[in-house]
Amino acid sequence: MTAPQPLLDSIWWDRPELRSVLAERDVAGIFRWLQRHGWSQTQIGARTYQSQGEVSEILNGRQVKAYDVLERIADAFEIPRGLMGLAYSATSGPEGLQARELTTEDRRNFAGAVASVAFGSVNDEARKWLPEFPNSVAVVPPVITESDVEQVVSLTAELRKLDQRYGGGAAVDAARGFYGYARRMTHSAADRRTHRDLKVSLADFSSMLGWSFHDIGDQSSARRFLMNALVLAKDADEPSLASSILYRLGRVSMQETQPVEALKMLQLGQLAAQDSGDPAEVARLHANEALAYAMLGKLDHVRDALARAEHEMGRADKSQVSPWTTLYFTPGDYTGHQALVYNSLAGYTKDAAQSREYAARAVAFAHQAITESGPDRSRRSQTFDRIILSTNLIRTNELELGVDVARDVIKEAQHLRSGRGVSRLGEIAAAASQHAHSSDAVDLVHQLEAVRTSAPKALTV
Repeated sequence: MTAPQPLLDSIWWDRPELRSVLAERDVAGIFRWLQRHGWSQTQIGARTYQSQGEVSEILNGRQVKAYDVLERIADAFEIPRGLMGLAYSATSGPEGLQARELTTEDRRNFAGAVASVAFGSVNDEARKWLPEFPNSVAVVPPVITESDVEQVVSLTAELRKLDQRYGGGAAVDAARGFYGYARRMTHSAADRRTHRDLKVSLADFSSMLGWSFHDIGDQSSARRFLMNALVLAKDADEPSLASSILYRLGRVSMQETQPVEALKMLQLGQLAAQDSGDPAEVARLHANEALAYAMLGKLDHVRDALARAEHEMGRADKSQVSPWTTLYFTPGDYTGHQALVYNSLAGYTKDAAQSREYAARAVAFAHQAITESGPDRSRRSQTFDRIILSTNLIRTNELELGVDVARDVIKEAQHLRSGRGVSRLGEIAAAASQHAHSSDAVDLVHQLEAVRTSAPKALTV
């Protein structure tokens, strides 16, 4: 028999006769093509973790519709998942979707896909929003144990620390590379508990990776890795983690100035958090609902959401929170969030007097957050506090002090690989631009523009 073609060293799938076969997810058609090129049923089964009998059944007409099996087959033969309708890709998705701003229809489809996954259904629309994963040359173990799961958990913790200290750009490449390897372990043999623990750890890892993409300004990749994380968390029946992922999807929407969409994500998160009985997650979701309402200028809703967040934080046991729910328990985190909420109110409120009032409150909370912060609080969060402080000092006409803080914070932000940090520097520039009579303010605007211009493109999206 002819030796099998070395598929991993070629783009074998990029052939006219295979395009419709892949698009229709015709697994039997894929297997027949492989057979014509020297692959036996046993060899196909070994590559796809199936028995020879299962391969034979597929070749004789058994339909393959289960997402995890289709994913396993795509992975086994290095087929880009987008070609099988399992994710958008450069070759399968709507033209330019990765780079262009989402349309209203795109957003509606994505919100519907998130809701379907949140309620336990991974349909075709949800699959379209999953990422293309990088391939790995490393071979995963055929049988995994809890030590393999612990490897994922440990690396998640280390990369999360790197992200928090230096920004998403410091973690994203290493995280994406490892994930290309680790996700393939879901196809390895293991007992039921180990498989579930692996899915939870991979969901947390994918969520962390999505957050790193969010931080560098790549919201398209953030959305896809967070959707992937949500699928895994729901499959593992881990509602607390699902609620954490939905919170992060809400923050992606807010970064894109879509507060109504964000509220939908956060409200789905509340359902998952309530299922988990985790008051810490409920608190975080309420706190971020306050931020979305601030972007809508709804003060009464902001106050109500913050009050609910504080009530739930009072109920939470800090010693029992999961590794993905640490926000607001580190001194300075919650007051820093309040500063962000009032900063948004000041920026989105059209009434000048009200805006100054909110700006004054943002200054007070930012000062408090900076005072409370210790070595355990992330460097990025503390930089964000100073950006808020500078912005709102300028808004309240404390121009000299605001400019001084801005000049210091520019140096800090340049050491972070954070697109959000670069973006928030723009808020200082917007506030300073209202003081065209001041040469210091004008110089600051030019300096901030130079920083933004010199930042890597991925950090200015």
